[in-house]
Amino acid sequence: MIRGVGWVQMALLTAAVARSAAAVWAAVWSIRGDYYASLPGAYVRTVNPTLWNSSDLQQAWGYQLNTYFHGPVQYLTLYPVAYFDSYAAIAQFLLPIYAMVLGAGFWLLRGAANALTSRRPLTVPLLASTFLFFPLLQAFIQREFEVIVFLALAASLWLLVHDRRQSAAAALAYITWFKYVPLLFVGYLGLRRWFKELGVFAVVSVVILTAAQLLFGLDLFVNNNVPGHAAQVFNLWNYGFERRVGHEFWFGTGFCYGWIESETTLANVRHALCALAFRAPWLPPHWIYLAICMAIAAVYLAVHHRLERGRPLPTDRERWRRAIELSIVTTVCACFFFNHYYYLIVLIIPLNVLLARYLTDGRRPRLALWGIAYFLLSAFVVPTSVLSQLTGVDVWALYIKGAFFLWGELLLVYLLLREYGDVTDGPRRHRVAEIF
Repeated sequence: MIRGVGWVQMALLTAAVARSAAAVWAAVWSIRGDYYASLPGAYVRTVNPTLWNSSDLQQAWGYQLNTYFHGPVQYLTLYPVAYFDSYAAIAQFLLPIYAMVLGAGFWLLRGAANALTSRRPLTVPLLASTFLFFPLLQAFIQREFEVIVFLALAASLWLLVHDRRQSAAAALAYITWFKYVPLLFVGYLGLRRWFKELGVFAVVSVVILTAAQLLFGLDLFVNNNVPGHAAQVFNLWNYGFERRVGHEFWFGTGFCYGWIESETTLANVRHALCALAFRAPWLPPHWIYLAICMAIAAVYLAVHHRLERGRPLPTDRERWRRAIELSIVTTVCACFFFNHYYYLIVLIIPLNVLLARYLTDGRRPRLALWGIAYFLLSAFVVPTSVLSQLTGVDVWALYIKGAFFLWGELLLVYLLLREYGDVTDGPRRHRVAEIF
């Protein structure tokens, strides 16, 4: 038995180390992504004219534009990179820092899992699930700010399960002002009637916005396409597809605005439903989207109401409740609005919460479903370039255009809601846990 356990751990650890090493190697050469596109930021024009005019930033959306494409937290946190003279220098500087950030995020996840399970550390399976998760590796390779968001969310989880709620609220406020969708966390704090925590959230938000106004000017965060993306969230009532005259591709209108047949980076529920509707015109993506959102909200609120009316949970189960609630809100933020594939880095939080629970209580069917969800969300333990060469097919385009990620996202939500409904039942030890 000991020998078998050792081989399982060794195989997982070897795979995680090898895949991470490949990601580090790729990060040396492939350094551009959405973070690159958001640079340099209007403040660079006066802080460092050399970077403002750098030739290797000419392909960035923000090149010499008096605007900011992401929220103020990104530019406040990474303010010092404006003093580098090229994007190549910025990318080189961020590579070891982001490696340490990922390590710190994993350390916090592991600490939260240990507090939740009250059993021997789950280091190896958690490490494997974290560092084999392709959205995490992609975000690291491209130097995306979501790497820091992952760290802040991992810190929020650790703080919540250790009953440091006000510090967790501060971390959630920090996350919110990078991408504004996490304002949903305000609703979570309000539902829990954590009014002091709401106050902390508000104070931290005011500090962030005041600093941004003094350093950058808040008006420069809305003189771009950000308001348009925000407005599109509420466009739920019609959809269609049109072919651009003189070209061989289709694009979406109404609910599906922003969907393009050739798109291979977006990985949200909305985009996936539009991709399916393009191939099956009888499918109404907007109604399906609304039905899914309403079902999730109804189940969450019903369970929340039952928990609030019941007796206070024991400490161990209250910790699970908080971890699962944070996981649900994080998953909704990541999957149900505009997002690129690497945004899914934050799903490693709910995935690891579920993994810790399943390895503790030994629910084999749910552990199997977890494995399916993980595979659908991160199908590239082997690099896509290698898979494409072996198969002769553009595996990445097939994955995104086929909306395979959709089923992983929906299955993850289902598992989280099931665990939320069962949160009054403490995890049970089972022999399946001994595998790891």
